[in-house]
Amino acid sequence: PKNPLPTRLCRTTMKTTLFLLLLCPTLSCAFVPLISQSSSTSTALQQAARKSSFAPDYYKDYNDENDALHIPNRLAFTTSKWKDMEDAQDAFDILLEGGIPFVSCTPGKEDMLGTAISNEPDGLEPMIAMTYNARFQFGGEASVLKSMEASLEKLESMDEVEVLQARPSRFSSGGMGAIAAGIRSAIDDGYCVSGGAVDITGKGKLAALRKQLERQDESLTTNQFEFSLINRKHEKMIKTCKDMGVIPLIRHPLGKDMLASGIWTSEEPNGTNKKMGPRFSFKVLEKYEPLHSMQYRIVEKVQGRAGKGKEQRQMKDYRDRRYEGKKSSGKVTPAQVAINYIIAKGGVPLVDVYDEAGAHELLGCLGWSLLDEEVRMLDQAAELSAM
Repeated sequence: PKNPLPTRLCRTTMKTTLFLLLLCPTLSCAFVPLISQSSSTSTALQQAARKSSFAPDYYKDYNDENDALHIPNRLAFTTSKWKDMEDAQDAFDILLEGGIPFVSCTPGKEDMLGTAISNEPDGLEPMIAMTYNARFQFGGEASVLKSMEASLEKLESMDEVEVLQARPSRFSSGGMGAIAAGIRSAIDDGYCVSGGAVDITGKGKLAALRKQLERQDESLTTNQFEFSLINRKHEKMIKTCKDMGVIPLIRHPLGKDMLASGIWTSEEPNGTNKKMGPRFSFKVLEKYEPLHSMQYRIVEKVQGRAGKGKEQRQMKDYRDRRYEGKKSSGKVTPAQVAINYIIAKGGVPLVDVYDEAGAHELLGCLGWSLLDEEVRMLDQAAELSAM
């Protein structure tokens, strides 16, 4: 196992404080509270320092669900579809530079993520969520630690991640209590800053894990589950999470098969992206015609607002900076509408990005948002398509 080091920020704070104490003992009363700050305060300072590296953050003033974690721009990406290292590196560099540093690392992709971090040209560090899958582990608390140590060993580039996400199972040894104890041990050992959950879609189960963590003097920071315009089964879970002070991380925001991307429609059954080719039967595409039509209608509405108002000036200013004076298309896509829909509903989309084109499209979600009326229109179209 690795011996985690204190954060650079905390080391600097401690050294400065001790120097001042030695220099002027009369100030010791003022500085003693600084030395004895809680770990949560140190974490907040660390996050503030790291977040300053990522710009712009259009959600810097967002009323976060808890004080333990702020996700810049309420957007994140995953490593689940990473295959080619060169493509993955391009996507990683573009997203970190563009203001999307939060990444959910898929088990088995730690080595690729570690390589991407090592090769990042500006030395920017991502905010990482790792997953412990209790479904396939039977060692209780010790298994959580072993899993975390193995992931960090593969990652190599970092000694600590932002969130350790656990996917509980009724077959896991020791149940929720053991998982909570394992997360607490991982935090104490410096492997992670906070704990999260994966695929808890029941209020009672989420409350149970939160209670177990509170008994360990820790809090539940995130819960990752599926939700999209195509799959709205767990919509109520977003509000449940927020009411409990938990950030809802939304997996497959475009649908597991990307049906909410707008690439495949009844009018374009072969797909607008010729590299992907046809994927769905006409019968399926015809069923979702009301939703796809509405997505394209919203695209026109957002484009029509371009340059009108503060939000749209932000979008233009961001795109100008992003493309360094080069003329960009400035086009909004149906996929970007679907992703911003998740944000409007209160979730943080975890988008599968694996190449440069995908990274640029995700960055195109920044600087604008959907109006309440547009969210209602998409809700109605999604309900109609699901009938």
